[in-house]
Amino acid sequence: MCGSPGDIIDDAVDFVTDTAKDAADFVKDVVDTTIDFVTDALDIVLSPFGLNFDQPELNQNQQAQIQGVLINKDSAISRVPVVYGTRRVGGSRVFVSTNGTDNKYLYVALIVSEGQVDGYTKFFIDETEVPLSSYAHGVQATPSTGKYQGRLVTQFFDGRDTQVASSLLQEAPGWTSDHRLSGLSYIACRFEWRKIETQEDADNNPYGGIPQIQLVMSGRKIFDATTLTTGVDHTTAYAAETVAVDDNPVSVLLDYLRNPRYGKGLSNDYFDWDSFKSAADQCDQVVNYTSTTTGKAFTCNAVVQTDQTIMNNVKVLLSGFRGIMPYQAGKYFLKIENGGDDTDVAATPTDPTTVFTITEDHIIGGVSLRGESKKDKINRAIVTFVDPDNDYQPNQIVYPEENSADDIAYLADDQVRLEKQFTFTTITNREQALQMAEVMVKKSRNNQTIQVNTTTDPANVSVGDLVRIQNSNIALDGIFRVTGVTLNATTGLTISGTEHVASDYAINQQTAADPRPTINLPDPDQVSAPTNLTVLSGSAFNLLDTNNQTIRRLSVTWTASTDPFLTDYVVQFKKSADADFVTYVQTAETTALISPVALGESYDVRVAARNELNRRSNYTVSTNNTVTDTYTPASGPSSTPGQTGSITNISGSGGFAP
Repeated sequence: MCGSPGDIIDDAVDFVTDTAKDAADFVKDVVDTTIDFVTDALDIVLSPFGLNFDQPELNQNQQAQIQGVLINKDSAISRVPVVYGTRRVGGSRVFVSTNGTDNKYLYVALIVSEGQVDGYTKFFIDETEVPLSSYAHGVQATPSTGKYQGRLVTQFFDGRDTQVASSLLQEAPGWTSDHRLSGLSYIACRFEWRKIETQEDADNNPYGGIPQIQLVMSGRKIFDATTLTTGVDHTTAYAAETVAVDDNPVSVLLDYLRNPRYGKGLSNDYFDWDSFKSAADQCDQVVNYTSTTTGKAFTCNAVVQTDQTIMNNVKVLLSGFRGIMPYQAGKYFLKIENGGDDTDVAATPTDPTTVFTITEDHIIGGVSLRGESKKDKINRAIVTFVDPDNDYQPNQIVYPEENSADDIAYLADDQVRLEKQFTFTTITNREQALQMAEVMVKKSRNNQTIQVNTTTDPANVSVGDLVRIQNSNIALDGIFRVTGVTLNATTGLTISGTEHVASDYAINQQTAADPRPTINLPDPDQVSAPTNLTVLSGSAFNLLDTNNQTIRRLSVTWTASTDPFLTDYVVQFKKSADADFVTYVQTAETTALISPVALGESYDVRVAARNELNRRSNYTVSTNNTVTDTYTPASGPSSTPGQTGSITNISGSGGFAP
C-alpha cells in the first residue's frame, strides 16, 4: 500500500530536491559554464536530439570550423584539438628555425592533436600528397618519389606520454632533448632549400615560402564501448583500459567525458553503463546505405575544439548520432532517438515499448496539445557534413531531392518552401547525413507537442523516454517522447513531450551518389619529357664561315613533349669528359644545331621541356656522341645554319629567411 497523497508528494519533493542538487553539482563540476538547468525545483528540458540546433553558440561558423581544422596556424598558445576517428587536419606551428650553410634547412614542429593517436596515413604539402618512406612513430622518413625527394625529412610523434625529443629538430638551434611535447601528437619537418644558380635550379625548387602541411590522421586511441558487459558496472580505471582507434560515437563521448586532461575527468560511477552499452551497439549496427552498400548506423570522425566549453562539445558529439543524455539520480544515461526499439536502431515498431502509461488517474487538470505549425515545420533540410571524397572539405546534401515524390507532396501541402540548414561536424558519410536530413524533415511534419500536469507517479520518467498518454475525454491515446520533466508547486510533475512516429526514424536506402566525374587535369608541376633524342654529326651538318673555314656542328632532334602547358625546350651539352652541362639554347622547335664542336671529340647532349610555370621535365640524355667529318669542300655555295646559339648561364638567389 502506498502512503497518503501528502506523504507521496513530500517524498517526491525530497527525491527531486536531491536530484536538483545533483543537477546543480553537474552544472558546476561537469559543464564548467553557467546554464539554467534548475527552474523551480527541477527543470531538465532538453531537445530530443540532446541539443537545440537554434542555439547561436552551436551554429556560429560551423562550416568555417570544418575548413579551419585544415589551416596551419603560428601559435605556441593555441588550444590543442582532439582528433577522433579519421580526419584531415592542419595544426599549430610551435617551432620554426633555420640552420645550415645559407640557412639551407628550415625546421618546423607542427602540433596536430592531443595524444596518443593511432597514427597518420597521408602527408600533404601545399595540397599535394607526398608519399613517405615511413609513417611510424619516431621514425625519420623521406619522400619516395616526386619533387620533394631529397629535399624533405619528416619525423612523426603519436603523442604518447613517454615520447622522446625529435632527433630531427635537435639539429636546429633552440630545440633540445627536453623538448618532448609529451602527450601531444606532432610532426617535425626539415625542408631543404638549395641555392639557385641556374634556371634548372629555379625550375626544380619546390618551395614558395613556409610549406602548408596537412595530415590524414587516425585519431585518439580510446576504449571501445561495445565491449561493455550488460548488467555489469564498468570498474576498470580510465588509464588502465585497453584502447584502440575507434569511430563509435559512444566511445568518443565516453572518452571526452572521462579524460582528465582535455575532458571532464568523470569517474566510472557517474555513468549508467548499460545504457551506454546499448547506445554503442546501436551505433555499430550495420544498416543499408543504398541498394548495394552497407555501413554502421552512426560514426563519429571529429576534431573536438578544446577552446569550446565542455557543454558545447558534448552537444556537438550528441547531435551526430541523435543522442540524449539525461542526468538522473546521480548518473548519466544515454539514449538514441530511434523508432522505439533499443535493440534495433533501424526498427519501426507499430507499438514501441514505453516506460510508463499516463492515464486519467495520473493527469491533474487538462491536457495541453499543440499541433504542427509552419514555424516549426520544414519541407527541405540542407545538411552540411565533412566529405572525405572532397578533401575533407564541407559538402552538402538535400532532402528531399528536388522534384522527387516527397518534395512534390510536401510543397503541395505547405504551398511554400520551408527550408532549414544544419551542420554536423562529426559526420563524414553522405548516407548518414542524408538519413539525418530525412529524420529532420519528417519529425518536423509530425510535430504535435503535449504538456500535462500529473501526480508524482511518473517520477522515474526521464528525458528521452517514450510514454503513452491516454485521455478518453479527448479520445487521446498516443505515444510521446519526453522532452521535459518539471516539478510544479501545486500538483506534482509537469511532463512535456513530442509526438513519436516510429516511421520517421526508418533508415531507408538512399539513392546512390552520382558517380564523380573522372577529371584528369594535368599536374602543372609535372612536365612530360621529350623523347627519341637523336644526335648526329658529319659533313651534311657542317658549314663554311666567311673565311672558308669549316664549322662542325651536332644535329640534335627529338620528339615533342605531350605536356599541354609546354612553352619551350632547354638544350644543354658538354664534352663527355667534363662534369657540368651548359645551356646552349632555349627553343620552341624540336631541332637544334650545336656549334662549335671539335672533330673527334665526344659530347653529351640533353633536352628538357619547360612549361608556363617555369617547371621543367626530366632531361632526356644522349651520351658519347663523337664528332665525325666526311665533308669535302665544294665550289658551290655553302649551306646556311638552321639555327645558331650561344652558351647561356642563368643565375639567381634566394632561400629560407633566417
